[in-house]
Amino acid sequence: MADIEKRITTLLEATQSWLQADNHYLMDAIDRTVQEGYFSFEDVQFAIDAIQKSIDREAIQAWAGEAGLNGGYDHGRTQHQNVLCLHAGNLPLVGFQDAFSTLLSGSRYTGKISRKDPYLLPTFLNEVKKTAIWTGVNVQWAHRLDDFEGMQNDAIIFAGSESSVPGVREAIRKWNLAGQDCRYLIRTAHFSMAFLDRKEKRVIEDLVEGIFRYGGKGCRSVALVVSGYSLDEIKSELQEAVHSFWLENPQHLIPPPGLRQQYAYNEAVERPQLWLDHFLLQEGGLEFDRDFVSYWVQGDEETVAELAEQYERQLQSVYIAHPGVEIQGLENQTELLGKAQQPSISWKPDGVDTLAWLVNS
Repeated sequence: MADIEKRITTLLEATQSWLQADNHYLMDAIDRTVQEGYFSFEDVQFAIDAIQKSIDREAIQAWAGEAGLNGGYDHGRTQHQNVLCLHAGNLPLVGFQDAFSTLLSGSRYTGKISRKDPYLLPTFLNEVKKTAIWTGVNVQWAHRLDDFEGMQNDAIIFAGSESSVPGVREAIRKWNLAGQDCRYLIRTAHFSMAFLDRKEKRVIEDLVEGIFRYGGKGCRSVALVVSGYSLDEIKSELQEAVHSFWLENPQHLIPPPGLRQQYAYNEAVERPQLWLDHFLLQEGGLEFDRDFVSYWVQGDEETVAELAEQYERQLQSVYIAHPGVEIQGLENQTELLGKAQQPSISWKPDGVDTLAWLVNS
């Protein structure tokens, strides 16, 4: 069996073992995560279910082929490559794809686990370590960056705001973690946009999931909606769908008092809005500097294209309600709204295929 097929088999076996209903390590990690207030049980379970749906042999083999690991043989230098993943912790298991793609590439994986999500990802990595003990898959992790002092890497992957990049680079320099020719894959996009061109119940429910899952946090969450309908025209449908969503998925975090102040300001200037106590949808006034706010713009496909160009550096994904929508200039960059919070294992953060980047750069 070629190396890539061995790794696929190893990672599939590890993932299946990790997701077993009787995996007490994962069950304990979920319980601690919820009890200690990191995330809600509903959001953790959703994240795990999304991973489970996205991984099977066919999907992984297709991804490997597209990334250049086709033909059953490794290419390039990946088997001799040390990769450091600085995992974010804003969503449960948000670092899973980076870990999986690094291991799939054949690189040596080192993970800095976020203190904001300390328990979940290590249970997967531990299953990989147990399953891969005789296959040469190399995996290690820690919660402190200085635990890796002097362990130089050929590639480093991390996500954050543009303002956080200098600080991360300084920490990498301080702890001597970058080799001479180290490559960086840095993600800075932090919100997504949806185009809503119909009022169907399913589409409204998909939009609500895209906006409100994880309290609106995460780069795939919808912070900007463009629609032919004004917010007032669709307010009642949205309000009903949001309340139904929150009955099953209570919002975990409570917004700061400043959100109510924003609501009061909108009232004063007569800006259309939908106030939901723990979240705010408002028409116009685009700022993207506040959590728990999503913005509504009345417009069409041309408006979407213009806003995508305007916010290109901050924008992660553009979602459409159905395959029949075409947005000029974005034909190959749109995704279905129903997959906003359930991406495929091979999705491309900031437009970059992580596995292909590891294999071919």
